[in-house]
Parts: sequence; structure tokens; C-alpha cells
Amino acid sequence: MVTLVCTATVLAGCSGTDNGGSPDARGKAAEPAVSAALPDLPDPADLPDPRTLTGVGAVTGVGEPVPVTDDPMPQLPVELTDADGYDVVVDDVSRILALDLYGAYTKTLIGLGMRDSIIGRTVSSDEPSLANLPVVTQGGHNINVEAVLELNPSLVIVDHSIGPREAIDQIREVGVPVVVMEPLHTVDGISEDIMNLGGVIGLPTDAEALAERSVAEYERAVEDIRTITPEDPLRMAFLYARGTGGVFFILGEEDGVSELIQGVGGIDVATENGIRTASPANAEALAKLNPDVFIMMEKGLESTDGIDGLLERPGVAQTVAGQNRRVVTVPDGQALAFGPQTGDLLERLALELYAPESK
Repeated sequence: MVTLVCTATVLAGCSGTDNGGSPDARGKAAEPAVSAALPDLPDPADLPDPRTLTGVGAVTGVGEPVPVTDDPMPQLPVELTDADGYDVVVDDVSRILALDLYGAYTKTLIGLGMRDSIIGRTVSSDEPSLANLPVVTQGGHNINVEAVLELNPSLVIVDHSIGPREAIDQIREVGVPVVVMEPLHTVDGISEDIMNLGGVIGLPTDAEALAERSVAEYERAVEDIRTITPEDPLRMAFLYARGTGGVFFILGEEDGVSELIQGVGGIDVATENGIRTASPANAEALAKLNPDVFIMMEKGLESTDGIDGLLERPGVAQTVAGQNRRVVTVPDGQALAFGPQTGDLLERLALELYAPESK
């Protein structure tokens, strides 16, 4: 039995005994699988001035995490105290629902070789291999309790990026094991968040291998990107839009966008101007930020009727980015996930920003 009595943010630091029969139980460290190769970046001498680039670019090709093992062998049961203070026993990981705003949990589970245990998803878990699984949220990221219970999960992993809390309580009250996590959800927290999730499902050694690989790919990506970023960094803002109505925000540091923008060598103009979390993207705010380029989620730009619809929003057309129609989109389920594919995402985003013709 593995005993983890701790909050969900420090699971990686907990220890216990195992029930044998797995690579972890034998004390043998899992070997990290070779991940998909990061894209090659061009010779800096061949790059155009990024401020002369115009039009919409789209990050593509991120794909899914390569599993670190094809034969995961969880050490169960696991006993833990989750982030809400509930004592939970995890003794069955055959039917998992892993639900969060960013789709990070399903990516990590796939990286741990647990794809076949995932039985449902949120709209952010848009990996191709999960496309046919039922979505158990409605209206964006509100948990549909009935849809969850119909799937008969053996374990629900969730955090408070989705809800409401009452829905999580209802699932717990009918006897489904529920583990509420409290992820760091930052670049610096990639390793810890992966290790925490791996600890919950009894795969600490495989999680360590995935964490090490993910951090190494991120660090390599940052070093690569430095070779192609201009001396005068691009000024960027992350816009969040849903439809042509009132859902139109500038995301800030607390939303994770600063780390994304800084990772590709840019300046986050929202943070520079004191915007820490989602703030209305009105004409006054956009004029003050005046970015060179907008970063958006792919479906967000689509929902505004594309670039032409976006330019009809007050203030957008008056910015440098608007005048150049310069928007780069990122897949919704990848944009702010900060998980196993962060390095790959950053390199592909950098290519769209600085060298789109080299792809």
C-alpha cells in the first residue's frame, strides 16, 4: 500500500510502501521514452524583421505526449489527503475522469501511458485520441454531475478551475473517489504538477521520468528560441474571446500568459501595465497596451468570425497588431496547459511569431 497523507500540491514529496509487481516496486527507475522531436528552428540570419509580418498565423502539429511506458503498473492502493482536506483511498484507476480548465491532466495521463483509462473529458482535453469520448461539462467548464455518474468512474481527478464546488461534492457524496488537486500551473511547476498527478494514481517513478523529460524539453526550447528572438522584443497581448458578444478579455500574469509570452522572448504588455488577471478588452485598455501581436486560442478567434470579426471589436483595429492583422492562434487545449508538451508548444509558437515561412 502506498500512503500519501499530504495536500495535493506536495504529493511528489510523500512516500510509502508498494504492493509489488511494478517497475517502481522493484526499485528500477523507468527509462524516459524519446519524445517527438522538437521542430527545427531556422538560421537567425535568414529571419525577417518580425514587425514586418502580417496576417493570421496558427500553431499546429503539437500532437499528443509520447508515453514514457506502454505498460504502466500502478502501485495501489494509494491513501492521500486531497487539496480540500478530504481523506481519499485510490484503489482503482481503470476508469478515470481527469477534469480541469486547461486539459493538463489528460495530457499527463497520456504521457504516463494511461490513455486507455480515460473515459470522458472536458472541452479542453482535445487530444485526437480522446475525440470520441463524451464531454462531461456544459456551458464551458461546468461539471454535469449526471454525465459524470453515467460513466461510472472509478476515480475523478479535478481542481477548482472548473466546478461548481457543489457538483464536486455531489460526486463525492455518492461514493465516487474524488481527488481535488491544487496545481501550481506554472512553467516552474511543470515537474511538480506531473509528479503530484503520478502520485495519485500510483505511478511515481513513471511520473518522475515524464517530469524530467518535460522539463528538459522546455529548457531546450527556451535556449533554442533565444537564438531567433529579436533584440527589440515583440510586445504581445493574450486575448480571450468567446463569440461576438461580451466575452472579450485581456489575460494577465495570474492566468499564465506571461510565462507563455516570455518563453518565446516577448514582452507581455498586460503584465507590464499591471493587469494580473482577466480584464475587459475595451478600446481604452487596448490603446494603452498597443501590442505588436495578439495571441489567441484557436477557437476563440473562430468564434469572433475570424480576423475580420475581431477587427470590428472596439479598439482592436487601432492597435499595431490590428493594423497588421497580426494574430497568432494556439490550440485551445494547449495554450495554457503547462504540462508535458510545453517545450514543443513554445518552439512552434516561436516559429509562427518569427519565421512562419520556414515551417
